Amino acid sequence: MSADGNHYAAVNHWMLSTRPDDAGCGALVGRPLKEADVEPGLPISVEAVTWHSPESRPRHFRINHGSAAAPLPQPAHDVLTRAVTREVPPGRCAVPRGHRP
Repeated sequence: MSADGNHYAAVNHWMLSTRPDDAGCGALVGRPLKEADVEPGLPISVEAVTWHSPESRPRHFRINHGSAAAPLPQPAHDVLTRAVTREVPPGRCAVPRGHRP
């Protein structure tokens, strides 16, 4: 536990010492992504972060590091703009409510 009372998350890591084909890579990477509850369907330029707080529901941040707008898998109410959004603008962040279970 840190000095401010926050708990550190358990960490799992995987190592690979070969070069699998595309199917093998998909099978290998699919399992830890599913176990980590990584959201499918986001572009590679979008960073997905979930913040948990005991005082409120989880917040799902979507940060677009790309130079083009990045579509969300489904429309959602953005807590930051207070409007329904279907994408994250380039260089911007969205906090879609109800976007993830």
